[in-house]
Amino acid sequence: MRSTIISLTWVLLFIFFGIYIDNKVESFGTEYIDDIEATYYVVHDGDWTKSDKMLDDLSKKLETQRDLWLKVLNHQYYDDIQLELNLVKNAIYCENKIRALEGLEKTKSILLNIIDDEKCNLNYIF
Repeated sequence: MRSTIISLTWVLLFIFFGIYIDNKVESFGTEYIDDIEATYYVVHDGDWTKSDKMLDDLSKKLETQRDLWLKVLNHQYYDDIQLELNLVKNAIYCENKIRALEGLEKTKSILLNIIDDEKCNLNYIF
């Protein structure tokens, strides 16, 4: 009887931890999607200095959270986000609006994939 109670307690703790991580991943993704959409509109307006600063702030914020999210997220997703942000940075430097907007859309797509793929993933629970 005692081992059953201990087992059920651990199962419930794992489930609650999985739900907690799921909520954190979703808030992580939506927070960055909001920042990317704001940068998208600034690039679309052609304000290159402001968009460069916004992208730098976004990259720095992502870098400060790197150690935490590399423990939780698939490393490939994180690397893809960094790659696309670097390509967008280069496009902003060259003042290439089409490439910059395309890169921001790809980054947004990666973040949406993170939210969808990692939602209620059993790897978080067990």
